[in-house]
Amino acid sequence: MKVKIAEERNLFLILKRAVIDIYNHLGYSLLISFLWFLPVFPLAVFINEMLRSFLNDPKYPLGLLLFLVAFGLPYAAFILGPVHIALFYQMNEVLNDDARFKGFWEGLRKHYWLAVRVYAIYFGTLIFCLVDLLICFFTLNQFAIKIFGFLLFYLFLFLLFWGLYLPGFLVFQKNSLKKVFHKTFLVVLDNTLLTIGAFLLLILIGLAFSKITPLLVFFYGSFVLVVMIHLFNGVLAKYPDPVAPAPEEGDGQEGFLDAVEDPRKGE
Repeated sequence: MKVKIAEERNLFLILKRAVIDIYNHLGYSLLISFLWFLPVFPLAVFINEMLRSFLNDPKYPLGLLLFLVAFGLPYAAFILGPVHIALFYQMNEVLNDDARFKGFWEGLRKHYWLAVRVYAIYFGTLIFCLVDLLICFFTLNQFAIKIFGFLLFYLFLFLLFWGLYLPGFLVFQKNSLKKVFHKTFLVVLDNTLLTIGAFLLLILIGLAFSKITPLLVFFYGSFVLVVMIHLFNGVLAKYPDPVAPAPEEGDGQEGFLDAVEDPRKGE
């Protein structure tokens, strides 16, 4: 059992399975990746332009904060987050050979409002942390502030890692808003090295794919989703007492961490 769990959490095997899964479901993978890229690209361009504008004149961080909160946060909460969750749901169905064209809308309808609340809080926290980080390194010059900036940098990275597990706790389990964040925090804290490795893997492959636009548009999104699915399932395999519901309910491994005593017991 321990050997099997270790294999489920092996990054090389996760990468191998992701490549095989995308190859075996090439048509759906192309479509899902394209749909994933559509909402991600405008937000990435917007954030890039805002950061470039700030770095050219770092004296007014409040303007950056207002723009990100007024435009970036609603877009991320109401469009990007729910679409990402719906595509995650659809990609899981594809991997289980149960894909339907209406699966995207089904996933969007089932998880939309919880996804909106989760990603509003998540992206809001990332934005405030990012702006404070930029203030520490580019606006203020005190040495103590620079030290605080390094702490914020590690906090920002820790929050970024959460993005690898949030969709799993939204789609595969019936969790409240509080329990989604609680479980994500514990899982990232308990699997730090594996999470860092998976995050770096996705970043490096994304940078490589960015050199060839068709790969970025038609393959990277599916690759991210498949890696996240296998990573989530592999990480949860190490914990006791997963409860698998009936297939028609569409929720996998419900009850994770709920049956475990402190400090992992759910609310």
